[in-house]
Amino acid sequence: MKKTFLLIQAVLIAACMLFTTLQAQEVLDGQEVVAKGLGAIINGDEAKAADDALGSALRNAVEQVVGTMIESSTLIQNYQVVEDRIYNRTQGYVQTYEVLSQTKRGDNILETTIRAVVKKGNLEEDLAAIGLLLSRKNKPRIMVLVDERNMHHHYFYYNVDLNTSATEITNKFLEKGFKFVDAAVIKNKLNKDAVMAAISGDAASAQVIARESGAEVLLIGSAISRAARASSGVIRDAGMVSCQASLNLRAVRADDGSIIATAANQAAAVHVDQIAGGTQALIKASGMAAEELIGKILKVWESDVYSGATVQVRVLNIPSFNDLIRFKNMIQTYARGVQNIYQRDYSGGAALLDIELKGNANQLAEELAVKSFDPYNVDIVNVSQNTIVLKLGMTASQ
Repeated sequence: MKKTFLLIQAVLIAACMLFTTLQAQEVLDGQEVVAKGLGAIINGDEAKAADDALGSALRNAVEQVVGTMIESSTLIQNYQVVEDRIYNRTQGYVQTYEVLSQTKRGDNILETTIRAVVKKGNLEEDLAAIGLLLSRKNKPRIMVLVDERNMHHHYFYYNVDLNTSATEITNKFLEKGFKFVDAAVIKNKLNKDAVMAAISGDAASAQVIARESGAEVLLIGSAISRAARASSGVIRDAGMVSCQASLNLRAVRADDGSIIATAANQAAAVHVDQIAGGTQALIKASGMAAEELIGKILKVWESDVYSGATVQVRVLNIPSFNDLIRFKNMIQTYARGVQNIYQRDYSGGAALLDIELKGNANQLAEELAVKSFDPYNVDIVNVSQNTIVLKLGMTASQ
């Protein structure tokens, strides 16, 4: 009897250990869920609706596993609440997914059902998930512009195809699957002064470079290496020199000039030759900066894809300020996925809006173009990855 009891106890302990192991493995490997998403069929474009439905399903899958983090922002003036906003954020990502079905709901809605594996935690080492994320962001193209000084030698962008820092940064990003424009090919098309102005922080120059190169993201910065002022006696006695490198780098969205992420790193190297030592120090600092930027950029894009993006909308030809208010309210009501609208400026019949939505600029532009905003006509002038320019006119009956 005692042996039987001990056997049952051992079985129960083993079962508990197995259950605990499976739970730990599930956390490690991710959780599988089934999720649905909807897309509107506009002008008979079922392919576009399928892509919208898939994006919605992916966001719903992440929310099932990690839930949504609610943030509140309240603006108070003169002891009165002027504005109270709620933000939804998710902290997870889809590693893999499979489309189970696509069905039409009536004539205008497409429903997509997926089976997805959702993980929490760090995305940086998950190459499969990074590939999916980049695909959902339409694989933004990157260009590196680094002004480099190695000791007394100046290797700014316009003199070389890729200097030491730019080469190391590019290689680190390529390892993660990021896509680059060929800087050597388009270099001669770029204006030298614009390049140097962009490196110095001029957003307008960065936008010009982006238009000419086709890049959606610019990695801009400066790198410098110099001999250390004081080295240890051991290093000096060995005929070596200690070299220090510093690198400041920022990732800029090319179409609107906004900064996605920044990194500032230092590194040292010891060598018998100053130039060689400076090169080694620059490689170390550049690698560290690239790894830091990769993590920060992925977090921003993860939020864009699974929580919602911010699209900058420039509205032209606004008849009056009252019309702007009315049009903003109509966008909030009629455009799918719009969460918040922030008015940045209004002057001379033009306004700049930041619109937070679950979707992207192309989806919003299509909604604005084909839906009725009577008594206004919406004419889309330009669409990029993060911006929309439109003209607001009045219908003929007005």
